[in-house]
Amino acid sequence: MALLMSQASFASKDLKAPAEAEKLYAEKKYKEAIASYESLLQDGYTSYKLHYNLGNAYYKNKELGKAIYHYELANKLEPNNEDVLTNLRIANEKTIDKIESKENFFLSVIKSGLVNALSTNGWAWLSIISLIVSLGLFFLFFISQNLVLKRIGFFAGFLCFMLFPASMVLGFSALNDKQNHKFAIITARETRTHEEPSDASGSKFSLHEGTRVRVLESNDEWTNIKLENGNEAWIKTADAGLF
Repeated sequence: MALLMSQASFASKDLKAPAEAEKLYAEKKYKEAIASYESLLQDGYTSYKLHYNLGNAYYKNKELGKAIYHYELANKLEPNNEDVLTNLRIANEKTIDKIESKENFFLSVIKSGLVNALSTNGWAWLSIISLIVSLGLFFLFFISQNLVLKRIGFFAGFLCFMLFPASMVLGFSALNDKQNHKFAIITARETRTHEEPSDASGSKFSLHEGTRVRVLESNDEWTNIKLENGNEAWIKTADAGLF
């Protein structure tokens, strides 16, 4: 069941602006609500709730690509928020392009699930805590005279010590994904891809709104993208939202 509910009470210098947008959304004046939310972004204000609400307005206005784009921005600012993830899943189910991943599906899902289970700060704290706990348990192993406590200290300490490098690796993977992997959502209804960054170059295939692609390089006019199946192409930068 779709949530698509506006989330209120986010801070702003002009308290009337978000309240006006929420009122317009509640009155089903989605175009006006979009304009109001977009004006907040233009003023330099951003929050996951703002992008979430804007995504809802675009979804209701049948602009699927822009809805998914703002849900992705909301998810980037507030990872693993249930409302955002639910609406993102609902919107993604309505996309036209179904591109199979070149990587093993199950391995890709497991890797993505592990890396995204915690934020980069979360993995850092887990590695620190696991190291401290493992040292404490090993200390218990060496000083305890009780055989049961010695066994608990040794095995639990060993497990915590193994968790330390594992969390470090996953943390670095999450940081690498955050810093080096840029993505985009096709926001145009349909866009033609090109072999080269030129209108005169040959056309390869079409992509439709809502499709998620990896960004290899980008400038004001053209963006080089890579699909999950490994295909690469160029699209007009104006036809996609980068994040």
